[in-house]
Amino acid sequence: MKKLFLFIAMSTFIGHAQYFSVTYVEVAKENIEDFERREMDYWANVAQQNITKNKQLGWALMKKFGTAGNNNINYAFVNVHATINDHLNSGWAESLKSLGYNSQDISTDYVVYETHFYKIQDMVQGKDAKVWIWNYAKPKNLKGFLNENKQIWKPIHAKNIKSNSNSMKDWGIATKIYPSGNDETSVMTWDGFDSVEEALKTLDLSDWIAPKNSKMGEYDPDGFSLRVIWEQLKSVGFE
Repeated sequence: MKKLFLFIAMSTFIGHAQYFSVTYVEVAKENIEDFERREMDYWANVAQQNITKNKQLGWALMKKFGTAGNNNINYAFVNVHATINDHLNSGWAESLKSLGYNSQDISTDYVVYETHFYKIQDMVQGKDAKVWIWNYAKPKNLKGFLNENKQIWKPIHAKNIKSNSNSMKDWGIATKIYPSGNDETSVMTWDGFDSVEEALKTLDLSDWIAPKNSKMGEYDPDGFSLRVIWEQLKSVGFE
């Protein structure tokens, strides 16, 4: 994809993609400055080389705002691919070699907690988003949840994004492929904004009213299990 998920516009790059992974990591406080520099100065170039070679569609470095969920996790990598095969054969070693990089010289110090793999179901492409709310859920009725998001929520978000009637810049929904199980969420939606302030305002549900004909209370009676704000530090894949 040359116009790309997301995240970067998170969604711009996801728009032509089918799959993406999110790798959640912990970076120690004393390593943050070096971690961010090396990821943005070197590993973003490696990802761009992968994109040039059609090995993947997009890459992003995200930083978690505040504390939420697992408080050890403070950063995440997003990798977008057209196929599962591309995901499994990403070509990082070849791209490192092409650039003349030694992985040991540019490696960064972090702990990987989990990598989640998703399939994109739908989205509204926007622009100018710099911050995202990632919404995690395990609907009782996944099919109903997906259908309502596509048939009711997507048109509402699309209209608002196009008209700039609220602060949302893009939106999307994806189902989780792996890991799966009773203790795992099965779907993620994302809402893009231009600032943390706008994202926080959106999380204030004091005057929220469900749209007409919504059955979300039936499909997902427990609501989102977690909503986390992520700031995009660097992305490649949208030229």
